[in-house]
Amino acid sequence: MAPELTTQTQDEPRIAASVKKARPSRPDDDKYKQDLANIDAEINKLRKEQDSLKETLGKTDPRKGPFADKRNKLVARLQEIRTEQSGLRKSRGKVFDKQASLTAAISKNAAELKAQQAKLTYKSIEEIDEAIAQKEKQIESGKLRIVEEKRLANEIASQRRARKLVEQAAKLQKTIDADVAELAEVDAQLGDTNAQALSDEHEQLQSELDGLKASQEQGHQKRNELFDERTRIMKALDDAWNKKRALQDEFRQQKNSFFHWQQDERKRRAQEEKQQRIQEQREKRLALAQDQREEAELPAFQEEISSCDTLIAYLASLQPAAGSGSRSEGSTRPSSAASNARAVDANEHVPAGMVAVKKATGNDDMYFAGTAKNKKKHSRKDKAGSTKADALKLPLGVAESLLHLQITIPTSTSAIAATVDKLAARKQHFVDRQPTATAENKKKAEEKIAKLMAELDMDEKIAA
Repeated sequence: MAPELTTQTQDEPRIAASVKKARPSRPDDDKYKQDLANIDAEINKLRKEQDSLKETLGKTDPRKGPFADKRNKLVARLQEIRTEQSGLRKSRGKVFDKQASLTAAISKNAAELKAQQAKLTYKSIEEIDEAIAQKEKQIESGKLRIVEEKRLANEIASQRRARKLVEQAAKLQKTIDADVAELAEVDAQLGDTNAQALSDEHEQLQSELDGLKASQEQGHQKRNELFDERTRIMKALDDAWNKKRALQDEFRQQKNSFFHWQQDERKRRAQEEKQQRIQEQREKRLALAQDQREEAELPAFQEEISSCDTLIAYLASLQPAAGSGSRSEGSTRPSSAASNARAVDANEHVPAGMVAVKKATGNDDMYFAGTAKNKKKHSRKDKAGSTKADALKLPLGVAESLLHLQITIPTSTSAIAATVDKLAARKQHFVDRQPTATAENKKKAEEKIAKLMAELDMDEKIAA
């Protein structure tokens, strides 16, 4: 089956056309540079403010200046005093331990005595004994009722139990008094050293140090305000840097987007041009295939058959009529149909033994005339019977057509009949071979067309 010759349409493209993307806006370099310069100017301004604020903070640093020097001296001296006191404690450790022990014992016993006294109604043993004696006299008088006597007896028993607690409190008080006296002796022993002087000096220096701290408190508020200003400037710097980075990122993205669009647009245009070239090539090949098919549809040897018919008719017109011994010179003039059978150059395809000459008449028609290779041999034949009037002069187109059909060119009128018979046989040969040759031509044309279409499909697949 012959391949179908179809042209590519826009609705069904063989190669998918790329979609045209919307053109992004081109980044404005001048605006970007101006915005970047404005942000850099803001950053430089904030940096200057930051440097100035840093210098101010350095001047108000409490660790520097006269206050700091005096404070450092006080702190150093206090540290020396503590070191000396520590040395004294180590050299007289037992005395200090005794002092600490007595102090702790006095504090403990005093707290216990205070707790006991809070529970007692009577403060001394004498007071309790006097109260018991009065109640016993009331019972011994016999004037009380039994209920009152029992009540007084219970109160006496309760007071006697309280007397024991008062006695314990009195003993605890004696112990405290003894510890206090012993502690006074220990303090007297420690008073003989410079420990007291060191302690007094320590208190004085600590008081001065506290005064310095109080005076420095006045500058702390202003310094805190400077710190707040520094924090504000740092935040403003961070915002400016973030703004700059955001601007740079946005500009970079715009440039990348525009660059990618340009690349895609170039690819799309190149693809469209490529598709157009393929379409044009396809149309050319389809047109060529169509021409080959139409040419193959023509019957084979049609030109040769037509040439045979034309030559037969022309040569038949050159044959002398029956009973006529000669023909006029005018009968040798070629007809227009025969002379135009094949229009060629007069100097091409001149057969061997023939010479192209002009007639002696007024026209410029060319014809062939036979010449002898061996003059002696042909002179004898000329004497035998051939005359000058029997020579046949053919136009160049007729001779070329005979040569093309592989027919010997007649050189005399007597050879025309044989030439006509050869032409008739040649025509019949072409007519007999015409169906087969036409079918072969069609087959070859279809094979060429199929090969052409396959190459076209392969090129389009490679292009896709």
